[in-house]
This record gives sequence, structure tokens and C-alpha cells, in this order.
Amino acid sequence: MATPGNLVRERDNIANYRGIYISMDELVSLRGAQVELDLRGRKKAMASMAGQHRSSFRGRGIDFDEVRIYQPGDDVRNIDWRVTARTGRTHTKLFREERERPVYLVVDQRQPMFFGSQNAFKSVVAARTAAYFAWAVRSHGDRIGGFLFNDNEVQEVRPKEGKRGIQNFFRILLQFNQTLDAQQQVRRSSRQSFISALQGLNHVVRPGSLVVIISDFLNYDDITQQHMSLLCGHNDVIAIQVVDPMEKQLPPSGVYGFTDGQRNVRLNTAPHPLRKDYALRFVERQSELKDQLTRIAVPHIEISTADSVADRLRATLGLRTAKGVRS
Repeated sequence: MATPGNLVRERDNIANYRGIYISMDELVSLRGAQVELDLRGRKKAMASMAGQHRSSFRGRGIDFDEVRIYQPGDDVRNIDWRVTARTGRTHTKLFREERERPVYLVVDQRQPMFFGSQNAFKSVVAARTAAYFAWAVRSHGDRIGGFLFNDNEVQEVRPKEGKRGIQNFFRILLQFNQTLDAQQQVRRSSRQSFISALQGLNHVVRPGSLVVIISDFLNYDDITQQHMSLLCGHNDVIAIQVVDPMEKQLPPSGVYGFTDGQRNVRLNTAPHPLRKDYALRFVERQSELKDQLTRIAVPHIEISTADSVADRLRATLGLRTAKGVRS
């Protein structure tokens, strides 16, 4: 029997699985939300999201930009003698000062993210959140890169700007999202892939970058915290946690069937002690995570699968979206 994952991988009827899987059409459509970043009155870590911008100037800079015909007032030290000799006309090199900084999006597509009881699976909410950031980054002319990871693989997306940068990021994001399957075999621990992504990020990220980590932060522990702390030493980091209402509290009293694609279990949610203990454990986990992130000065934002991602980002980060857009 074909599973949704198999159908999606075959590109058949993907529209029928909206909320379970993300599509390129949906990622592109989020551009129409006209997401903008309101930096006024925000914390440094939030305000830095828009990045800074390049300004071309004549003289010695950091990055070579182009060669053009020499004009009066140009620095003679920047004359390109090779081009001048080849063309017979004096040319000068232009440089641009590097003022922008890359934005890295770290997106969790592990098996526990392939779950949801409301509008969408957590994996889809994470992908939508990343897309909003990606479009915002592009609108400011900054470079977008990142790391995507599932239970078995971690892949780096090197920072690029413009259309090429966002297309490359979306292409890899789709690969990770559309290969999720309830029957997928996991070859390594869920925790290890998260740590591997942070390790890889620490090796390549440039000091002063903005890093947005989108995950359910499952199995976040002291070792993960150490890698996060190292990352925060020279960068601004934002933690966006995707949760589902059923992780907060059990559904109304009754007997429910659950499956992970391989095993089936039935759960009676009626007993009051069970319901109380379940809700308390979530509160305790959330409190511990927030305390850990606070100690390393990482802002924590919670987005539920029951939320409109656009509305939630607007409320927490000052993102302005087009009227009537809900994703």
C-alpha cells in the first residue's frame, strides 16, 4: 500500500497532503505575504535580523566588485593595468565594502517533527517559518545559508544571495521534508544529528552572523547546550521552538489509537492523574529549556501547529505581513 511519503516522492497529488508535506508552490507563495522586518525598538539579537548592507565605493575595500573606465578622481593605485593594456583604455578596479552578514537557517526535519494534531505537522511549520525568514533575508539583499538535518543526515547550505540563494535553500529543504515518512528507518540518535548540525555550523559560520534555529528541541541536553553556547560567543542566535497542542496536554477524555507507522497503541486519557502528570512534564521541560537558553542569552520563541506562522512571527519579531495572509 502506498504511503503519503511514497506519493510525495513520486510528485503525485502533493496538494492533497498540504499540512503534511511542504511544496515548492507553497514556499514560493509565502513571498506574497510581503514579510518585512520591523527593526525599531527590538533587541539587538532581533534587530540584527535585517543585516547590514553593502555600499559600493571607490578605493580599497574588502571585496572586489567590478572593473570600469577610469574617471577623474579615481585612486590611481586601483588602476587595472592588465585590462588597460588589453583594451588600450585606462580602467580602474572598484571594491565594495562588506557590511552585510550571512543569515543561517538551521531547520530540524527529524522524525519527531513529522507529527501534528492541528493545522499542520511540526515539520511543515518549521519549513514555513524558514521560508518567511528566507524571503525577508532576500528582501534585504543579504545572503542566506544554513543547515538542514534529519535523524540520519546533516547537510550544509552555503550562503548565497539573491534568487540563486533562496532557490538552493528551498530545493534542499524540500528534499528533507518530502522524504519524511512514518515508516522511515532511523539509523542514528535524534540527539546526535542536532549536535552534528551545531558542530558543522560552528566550523563554518562567520563571526557576527545571525543564526535562526527552528526545531522542537527534542532531547536538548547539556552537550547540546555547550555547542549552542559556543555558537553564541560571536553570533546572534534565535531559537524558534515548534510545538503541538497534544504535546502540552492530552486530548479530551476517551480511548485513542496512536501509530508511528509500525506500532499501534491505544491510550485511555480519562484518568485525571495521567492528564495532570502529562501536562506537568511538558511545563517542566519547557521551563528547563527556557532557563538553558536564557543562560546563553538566546531569545526563545514558541510557535504551535495551531498558530498562523505569519501572525506569530509578527507578534514576536515585529514581522509585518500582508493583510489576510495566514500560513
